Amino acid sequence: MTKILDEIKSREVTGVSDRLNMLVAQGSYRAFSFLPARYRWIVPSLIENVSLPIPEFPQVKAEILATLTGQGEAVAVVDAEILAPPTLLYPAYRCVRGNPFACEWPGQTLVEDPTATACLRCTFPALIPPETRLQGRKGQYQINEFFKVRNWGRLYHGIDLSDRTPVVITEFLLPDRYFSPEETQKRRDLYNQVTGIHLADGRDQDLRVVSPDDAIAPLGERRAYLITQETLDTFPTLAEYLTATGAMSPFQVRTVLLQLLQTLEGLHGQKYCLPSGLIQLGIYHGNLSIHSVLIVPTFQGFYVYLADPALWQQLFAPPLLEPPLPSVAGDLEALGKVAFYLLAGRQFDPATRAPLDAAFGDNWPADLPLPFRQFIESLLGLNALPFANASIARQTLLKLQLPEDIPQAVKPTAEAVVKPPKKRRPWLLIGGGLLGLILLAMLIWWLNRRPRSEAPERSVSCCIEQVNSFPKGEFVFTGEQEGIWTYIWQQANLILKDQTLAAILAARLNPNQGETAPEEPTAPITTPTGEDPEATTEEPGSGLSNELVESTEFSLDYRPQPSASAAIAQVQNQQAEFALSSLIDDLPADLWFSRVAHDGIVVYVAFSYATRDRNLPNQLNGTITLDQLRQLYTGEIVNWRELGGPDLPVKLYIPADEEAVQIFETRVLQDPEAIATFRRLATQRNRASAVSTEITRLSTFRTLNAVIQDFEERNVGAIAFGSLSRIFGQCSVYPLALQTGFNAPVAPLVQANGLPISPTTDLCNNKGSYRTNIAAIRNGRYPLAYPITLIYPRDNRRAPIGEAFADVLRTDEGQLLLQEAGLVPLREIDPRAD
Repeated sequence: MTKILDEIKSREVTGVSDRLNMLVAQGSYRAFSFLPARYRWIVPSLIENVSLPIPEFPQVKAEILATLTGQGEAVAVVDAEILAPPTLLYPAYRCVRGNPFACEWPGQTLVEDPTATACLRCTFPALIPPETRLQGRKGQYQINEFFKVRNWGRLYHGIDLSDRTPVVITEFLLPDRYFSPEETQKRRDLYNQVTGIHLADGRDQDLRVVSPDDAIAPLGERRAYLITQETLDTFPTLAEYLTATGAMSPFQVRTVLLQLLQTLEGLHGQKYCLPSGLIQLGIYHGNLSIHSVLIVPTFQGFYVYLADPALWQQLFAPPLLEPPLPSVAGDLEALGKVAFYLLAGRQFDPATRAPLDAAFGDNWPADLPLPFRQFIESLLGLNALPFANASIARQTLLKLQLPEDIPQAVKPTAEAVVKPPKKRRPWLLIGGGLLGLILLAMLIWWLNRRPRSEAPERSVSCCIEQVNSFPKGEFVFTGEQEGIWTYIWQQANLILKDQTLAAILAARLNPNQGETAPEEPTAPITTPTGEDPEATTEEPGSGLSNELVESTEFSLDYRPQPSASAAIAQVQNQQAEFALSSLIDDLPADLWFSRVAHDGIVVYVAFSYATRDRNLPNQLNGTITLDQLRQLYTGEIVNWRELGGPDLPVKLYIPADEEAVQIFETRVLQDPEAIATFRRLATQRNRASAVSTEITRLSTFRTLNAVIQDFEERNVGAIAFGSLSRIFGQCSVYPLALQTGFNAPVAPLVQANGLPISPTTDLCNNKGSYRTNIAAIRNGRYPLAYPITLIYPRDNRRAPIGEAFADVLRTDEGQLLLQEAGLVPLREIDPRAD
């Protein structure tokens, strides 16, 4: 009886601690983005995992978390083609890319015909339209958007309509050129019987395996769907990790192996119940690879999870590509290949394009410890000592020490040191875990409050008149002279005819002021010779620069500076009360910032209706990748035919807006060498010829004219970028959708039905048919989205003007005004509420 009670206690404590560990992993992935890169190394030494399952990764520190959350310094990027070269999948469909899963046309088909079910080019099944609803066995789900391909499935963000929780919906295909109607029906039936595994004794499954919540195989369709919680399925695979960071160290690979062997040990050795009711001893993964292992960062390192088992995944592989039957030996050999590829940093030989061969010694790292290499070779079956099962392999690996091992401030496990068993005290374990989480939260708050400098959230009012914290007097604020705020603040006709945002807010902030007081002289706004009307050229005292509000109660005087850094310096030096800017990454510690809206950088090319057939938008399918942009703006690509476009020379333009240029450098160029090349090209004096690798800096208005003239008069393919709020509605240029890595392209503009615009969209004659892609810019899915922030001092000895004005802009009324001026508001605002 005592043994039974001990076993029950042990299982309960294990289940609770594992759930706490998962909570920590999920929370840490989100919380880590708030930590400055220079402090991240501290965290692993301050926190112990609740149950200490395998604390094997003390060296990761900021590397994996910074990479996967997009924080910290840029890292070298591995050539994706070396990791996974183009594969001819579904060749019967004659895809223009050779692989319908890597082709943009199934998605582009939805743009041209939202009702189409097949690609207009090759008839391969098209992507599923947004807002499509699926009825499952456990509920109803809605598809929101496609985001990537993994193995034989296309993954979509979606929601469970019963409680609005986010889910991932995986779509599997049974194309008619590969599966007959009888074969399709057979596989659909089998799919319903095997999708989902549960321990036969009814215990909660504590293995690191992505388990589906629901499975759908609609009658009469050549598609099936798998529903999983979004928590895990949105994390990157090991293949994506390698693409971003390169090879792992031997110690990191050992961590991966220990965790996956532990998972395989549980899969192979326990009894499971399938949805059909069949009880089966042991489940083989059968599809283990760097493409089916998910990596989940934690503060101690990472966890790895197995996804996409062959049990249901391989039902959708074309018959000629079906792998051998799954087995213990097959899983261990596949695990050996995962370890080998992680050490090598690639899966394919860059010269032959063939899978990297572990039998050749040159493919192994030169400094790899021999015992560890021999262990991996045993997994691969390359020596005379193969492992009979995952348990033996794991026990062998636990005894294997690597030079990189560092003494860890954790308690040794029973597997590492043989000690008399101690009684578990679950209340102490849980209490210690909760205390650790509290300490972690305090650490994050303390580290986060100074470097990031984001002001605490404040309550939001509906109306400007409800903000009553303004002191009396006249106050100066600033921003970048060529920046987006100067345009939004001073440009007339954005909201009302012949009125600026400054004048409109003047009236709202001083409703009892019928007339404004005489204006005092302000600093002039100088403008380069020949600039366009959008760049204001007011003389001192003309009033446009200090249009808000000259009254005896409260007034603001806007005095822009030549650069954003100069504007921020004005706030520090007490020459201005606050500034509007988008450059907050290196904000001084004595300043706060509050987000007041969003905007985005748009990359655009000429859009000539007279010669639409040979237009760049058509030739590029309306899309460009960040890698291609980097090559263009560093002079690596000088003709559009190098990107599959027309035979046109490239001409490069950048805006006069410093903020937009710095964001472009950070998000697109990234590498310091690329940024240096870009800056050199931008500072060279242009030659007389219309085409060169040099970069021309002009205001947005002049760039719009130059781009179309280059195309129509000089036969030159120009490309430029600028703020979306300035470009919107300018139909002589086409804003390209942007693509990062293997993600789907994201367009800055969408049609009224929510689908992205395409080169066939009439941008001139039907301007009301499209709008800003608000959702993608607000949630950061658009790669070049950025916040508009109000920056003000933390010094409580100074009047809280910045804080009060931020409150004004964050009201429902203020957000609606910013939206009408062209920015993306922080939240949905009902215009009827104004």
